Parts: sequence; C-alpha cells; structure tokens
Amino acid sequence: MYLSKIFAVSALLFGTATAFKPGKVHAMGCHGESPNLYCYDGKDDTPQNVDPEDVAYVAKQLREYGRETNEGRFLTMTAKDAPDCAEWTIFTYHTVLVLAKHVFTGIDSSVLFEDIAKTIDGGSQVSDDMHKGILGCSGSGGARSVLVNQGNPSYHSEEYRKAGYSPDGILIKVVANRAHFDL
Repeated sequence: MYLSKIFAVSALLFGTATAFKPGKVHAMGCHGESPNLYCYDGKDDTPQNVDPEDVAYVAKQLREYGRETNEGRFLTMTAKDAPDCAEWTIFTYHTVLVLAKHVFTGIDSSVLFEDIAKTIDGGSQVSDDMHKGILGCSGSGGARSVLVNQGNPSYHSEEYRKAGYSPDGILIKVVANRAHFDL
C-alpha cells in the first residue's frame, strides 16, 4: 500500500499515547504553546480552511499505521534531532498538513501514532472538552499536545524506559496543505 511506504520512510526519517491526558508543553519556550486544544479561529488567527473529512481520514490512517505492530509504532523526537522547537511533517492529505512540534527541546519525546490519531479525532470515547480532538475545530484547524494513553504497556516497556523517552513534549498541529491549494 502506498501509504504504508510513506509511513515506513517517515518512520525511518523521524525515529521509531485507562485515562488519556494531554502531555506537558513547555510554557516559556516555543512561543508559549499551550497543551490545551487551540483552534485557529480567534481574532488574530488565520483559519486554515481544512476539510474535516480530510482531517478524519488522516487520523484513521495514522491509527492504522500505529497498529501495524503489536507494541505500536512511535513518533520519536529527540533533543538532538529536533532542537529549537522543530516541526516535522508527519502526514499530508488533500487539504491537510499534520505537523509534530517538539516543544520540550531538552528531552527525548516519544509517543504512539495511535495517540496522535486520538489527538486529531478525539477517539471513539470522547467524554468532555479535555479529550476533544483537533477535528472539533472544524475547518479552522488547530493544535494541542498529544493525548497520551498512560495505561498503554508500550510506554512502560523496558525498551522505552531504557531509552529515556518521555511521552511529554510533542504538540500536534493541523494546518492547511498549501501545496494542495497551489495546484
């Protein structure tokens, strides 16, 4: 499948989230990014005009990619490879560009793609605004820290602990895929 090849390449390039909670985001660095859901529809914002169906599709694809292995696939952003509030493209589809921003630049952050998908679409068990995904921003796009499933055994594995990874420090952004609009 074409998307699997894209994900495999992305995973090689970028490194290999019971209760969900937003990860911590550094309050002073990275332009004061908030861990809470932020929609780009405020007074000084630029709505992104993303198609909510495209956003839902992206979340579905990221979830499927993450589930291709028993232990789940991780997006890892290390202090060395993602310094200075680096933003990496993790998926593009029609009107949507999904970025991961490393906001705790002094730590090695690693989150499951399954949790990135939940951050985008809210998952199937949305119970309150705290767990609302970026899809709730409708066509405006938005950002929030990854909703990490702290109960997932992958975060407690010996390999994860030995690597010194933290599930904190990654912010997901859903913005317009300008290349799509420039066609």
